[in-house]
Amino acid sequence: MHELGLSRNIVSIVTENAGDKPVARVKLSVGPLACVETTALQFCWDIVTQDSLLTGASLEIEEAEGDTFLIKEFEYREMA
Repeated sequence: MHELGLSRNIVSIVTENAGDKPVARVKLSVGPLACVETTALQFCWDIVTQDSLLTGASLEIEEAEGDTFLIKEFEYREMA
């Protein structure tokens, strides 16, 4: 189940780029030839985001072409 490793890497990349700002949403593009089980990726997401800047962040996955696997964007959580 490499989706757990992929989830960890996504969290690491987004955290590095977000700095100290909490993240509300991460959007991925995943193609059918990327060999990624999106339901397994969603399942792992809540586990790997616990106790991080991404706690509670949603993971949105859009269909792409070919073997695409891309962190398309992420959105900061509004500070109160």
